[in-house]
Amino acid sequence: MKHRLNLDIKGPNYILLKKIFKIIDSRKSLEILASYGFKNLNKEIFVFKTIFISMFFGVDV
Repeated sequence: MKHRLNLDIKGPNYILLKKIFKIIDSRKSLEILASYGFKNLNKEIFVFKTIFISMFFGVDV
């Protein structure tokens, strides 16, 4: 049985992940993604965030 993902707001992984999400959600990063040909930016941002969560907390995607 797999354990649930419990976030500790003061944990170092959570703090770093929050900073990364702030950068990913910035207008500049959206412009960069669009310049590389990504079409549906909201979907791509969601995928990137999901991948980062799985990497930081060891959760299988």
